[in-house]
Amino acid sequence: MKQLSAALLLPRPPLTAGAQSITNSGFAWTPDLLTVTAGTEITFVNSNHHAREVSEATWNANGTTSNGGFDFLNGTHQLTLTVPGTYYYVCVPHVASFGMKGRIVVEANTGVNENDIVPVFTLSPNPANDMLTVTANPATAAYLTLVDVSGREVLRHKVQGNDRVDVSKLPEGNYTAVLVDAKGTLREQKRLSIAH
Repeated sequence: MKQLSAALLLPRPPLTAGAQSITNSGFAWTPDLLTVTAGTEITFVNSNHHAREVSEATWNANGTTSNGGFDFLNGTHQLTLTVPGTYYYVCVPHVASFGMKGRIVVEANTGVNENDIVPVFTLSPNPANDMLTVTANPATAAYLTLVDVSGREVLRHKVQGNDRVDVSKLPEGNYTAVLVDAKGTLREQKRLSIAH
């Protein structure tokens, strides 16, 4: 399906607020998945490890070829990522033998507080299994789209009012549900988990 522009999406708040840190526990990064808003300072603490940013393909293959991003040897390092997206990294000496790798998901920072938005649609159940019920006013909402963590639109549904949407073919995981009006203006977004 088509790629949505990150500029169209209002981000959900980070999983935890304030400064973040990544450390290692044995042969694992802690946490191995960190979600932050753009511009959040991350403290990277390597104890006898070598953290290197790699491409998604290299990460999937447990490789160590740098993509030109961060490359931290033993010690404490500060990292601030300002471009939304997913950043993949590995421990150079331990990814092949121990699978030591991690990800940082950086979300756009628009300064909009999700609690200040008047709800215009509801999703249930959340987490969803096979069917998702979407309640929205079709006079103010045209489409609901589901966007995966990499920003790809994986489902688009025309809003009728009180809709049942089949999500059984989507992989388990976290998504952003985005409600758009007939003019293409984003009305609201919500977090959605799918667990089959």
